[in-house]
Amino acid sequence: MKKASLFLAIAAAVLCSMPACARKVAFPLVDSAPFDTIIDGQKVALYTIRKGNVAAQITNYGGFVVGLYSPDRNGEYANLVNHYDNIHQYMRYNMGMIGPALGRYANRIANGKFTLDGVEYNITKNSGQHTLHGGSKGFDHTAWKVVKAKKSKLVLSCVLPDGLDGFPGTLTTTLTYSITKDGGLQISYEATTDKATVVNLSNHTYFNLNGTGNGDILGHYLTINAGFITETDRSNIPTGDYVIVDGSAYDFQKATKIGDRQFTPQPAAGTAGRSAAGSGGMGGFGGFGELGGTRGLIPEGMVRSFDNNYCLIHQNSEKVEKVAELYSPESGRNMEVWNNQPGMQVFTGARTAIALESQNYPDAPNHPGFPSATLRPGEKYQHTVIYKLSVK
Repeated sequence: MKKASLFLAIAAAVLCSMPACARKVAFPLVDSAPFDTIIDGQKVALYTIRKGNVAAQITNYGGFVVGLYSPDRNGEYANLVNHYDNIHQYMRYNMGMIGPALGRYANRIANGKFTLDGVEYNITKNSGQHTLHGGSKGFDHTAWKVVKAKKSKLVLSCVLPDGLDGFPGTLTTTLTYSITKDGGLQISYEATTDKATVVNLSNHTYFNLNGTGNGDILGHYLTINAGFITETDRSNIPTGDYVIVDGSAYDFQKATKIGDRQFTPQPAAGTAGRSAAGSGGMGGFGGFGELGGTRGLIPEGMVRSFDNNYCLIHQNSEKVEKVAELYSPESGRNMEVWNNQPGMQVFTGARTAIALESQNYPDAPNHPGFPSATLRPGEKYQHTVIYKLSVK
């Protein structure tokens, strides 16, 4: 009996000393059964990819990231992204706080039109007078074909036909999700066209490094390698000018607590107890309340929320480089953002999570001074973003 006890004690000690990547991890995964269906003749499911102590769940409807899992400083796992629990909720998605693939043009195009090679194209307006994230039938409402599903990699493809939502050209896109050796979720896009068009692809996942549903992200520290943001008007359309962030509420050149920049007003009378994500739960946008029932009472040096394009600094525009970092002192989780794109849209929504959208500048087709968003036949659009997870 004593020998058996000694053996068990030694085995337990060995197991505890093993690196996390050598142990079998029981990730708290979202149930995949409610995602099994057929949409537009295409089989839809929830796929899990994993490597070491990081896992992700993606559905091939809309390319949504449904789950992302890594340990905190105590070795506890949580889902770090806002999500729904069944495919029907995703099918009803309407620009809510969850994470789809975005295309063929992520972010905004002013007044639903642009001119390319002397031809004016009028595209679907789905955000007031403007186009947002590709119109009504973009990547986020498409059932993607599954090209390959492996343990640590999922490859999807889709074809958006010429003229869909008014955009020119048949756009053929391959979208690859993979878990990297150093603990990152990598999202890579490749796209080609048969006619000159505009392309800006992205992903709109919302992160909370304490775990989704575990409070807000105001205690997170954010660093962005950018000295400018694109100036916008009241409808968040770029004016074509830039704003220097130095010393302003938009300055994250050094690690700064988001709550030191983003104001948290008290709920107006009669709104106490509402979800921070608004009446739409995880899919909502509102919920900020109003201080004393009036608007605009925001302290100097702070903003009500962030929805801004940061002009990233790259040493080599063709290489994937570190451009941002997010850290939660509460959980100890740290996330580096690496990409090969000129911009990153930072959106804090209802404070419960943050989106760090790797992309080109919004409304670039209407601003010759912005990085070009034009893709022509014979060219290949290539975009990689990596969200590297670790613990501090």
